[in-house]
Amino acid sequence: MLNSGNLWTKRHHRLAACYALAALVSVATGVWSPRSLAAEPDSVAKCDKPENFGPDARVRVTQQRGRVLIDIVKPNTAGRKLEVEYGEELYSQKFGTDGSVRLGFALTAPENQFTLTMSETAPVTCTISVPGFNKIFRAILRWHDPVQMDLNVLEPNGRMGEVGHINGSRPNSARTDGIGQMDIVGGVPAAEATGEMSYVADLASVPADGVFGFKVDYVTRGSQAEAPYCDDNALAVPRVEFIKIESGKVTVSKLSLNRVRCHDKIPENRRLMPIR
Repeated sequence: MLNSGNLWTKRHHRLAACYALAALVSVATGVWSPRSLAAEPDSVAKCDKPENFGPDARVRVTQQRGRVLIDIVKPNTAGRKLEVEYGEELYSQKFGTDGSVRLGFALTAPENQFTLTMSETAPVTCTISVPGFNKIFRAILRWHDPVQMDLNVLEPNGRMGEVGHINGSRPNSARTDGIGQMDIVGGVPAAEATGEMSYVADLASVPADGVFGFKVDYVTRGSQAEAPYCDDNALAVPRVEFIKIESGKVTVSKLSLNRVRCHDKIPENRRLMPIR
């Protein structure tokens, strides 16, 4: 139900380089899967004054193929909040009962800087580069309202619900059901924070002139719209962006989701809205 007549986005890719796939990480829920079978060593960020979080805090910030991971352990912090500012994006996560927090998001530049702020502490600024940024292919769905979205990717020669269909519930973290995987799967973001999902593929496995399709599912709205996700309510049209990174080029598209009437049922074949 995007303002588009095409059922799928068509994109053509020439083989460029090989890069392994990343691990599955949840931006908003902190649920992580094991690393990909082909994972390479992470590069480590340079963070100024990590002692701002206290002498008992262990702070580790790494990146792998343009996906940054933040891992902090500090005793007696259950329920406290970690916020990360990256450009105009704000990511937020709470410490668990074990005093740890993990958060991941996609980087959109070769050289990056972001700020970590924990409740009642001074901020810590980190910088990190992305080696081989011009060899990365990544598709990122970002939204800026407290709702749940799902990015669906149909790989070349893939079938819906079968091999080659990748989304939040089919992340393909073991890479047995397609050529790529979701390495970031976010839940409902906190108020004023960013939600995110991201797909990454091994370009060496993509057929020349392979055609990808991308769709988004407004999960929170479901199959029958209820307020405040319908009619003229603000959350009827969440603020959503689709970002593509290919051969060092970054493109950003703002998505326009059509409104629906409250109580109207949405057929399953209209749940997935095409991205172009």
